[in-house]
Amino acid sequence: MVSRARPIQTKSRRLASRAYLMNPKQSLGVSSNIFLVGIEADDFDATVRTAVDIDDSSEHPDELSDMGSIQFYGAPESKRDTFEKMTEGDLVLFHQNGEYVGTGWIGTTFEDSDLWANSTVWSNTSTPLIYTIEDFIPVAVPASAVNRIFDYADGYSPPKFMRVASKRVTNRPKAISKALQQYSEKHH
Repeated sequence: MVSRARPIQTKSRRLASRAYLMNPKQSLGVSSNIFLVGIEADDFDATVRTAVDIDDSSEHPDELSDMGSIQFYGAPESKRDTFEKMTEGDLVLFHQNGEYVGTGWIGTTFEDSDLWANSTVWSNTSTPLIYTIEDFIPVAVPASAVNRIFDYADGYSPPKFMRVASKRVTNRPKAISKALQQYSEKHH
């Protein structure tokens, strides 16, 4: 009888497996985009970790009218083509210093031509390309674990703002978000 050794399951391999197991039948053709976004800590804290009460500002963009308290972030102007691919309900994974620090879902996207966010709430981020975030959840997941989900090399460091190629998305975005939450809860 031949014995076959099972591969060693590291934490990041278990995370990738858990995301697959949550939806084993759907391995290709996921329609929702997934974006990986590098953050500026102070600005991220001011507009994503903490909601901004739009009603407190009379000069806010029209696109934010009647939204009350919101969370939002921006895309670099140099990534306009990628930003224009964002649609409501797309998943966004925020990262900083080799760790994913939050997940959320894209709400409204718009161009802030008056640079309201730059002059009102951000100190290190300068862009007119704004997107609102719904259902933000803080997480603490090593980049290597997320890299396995998308079949990136362990040492891969994503750029500041990118869309994950469709061929790399082999699970439903909700399953990926849930896997990051579970990993974070278990290990922190």
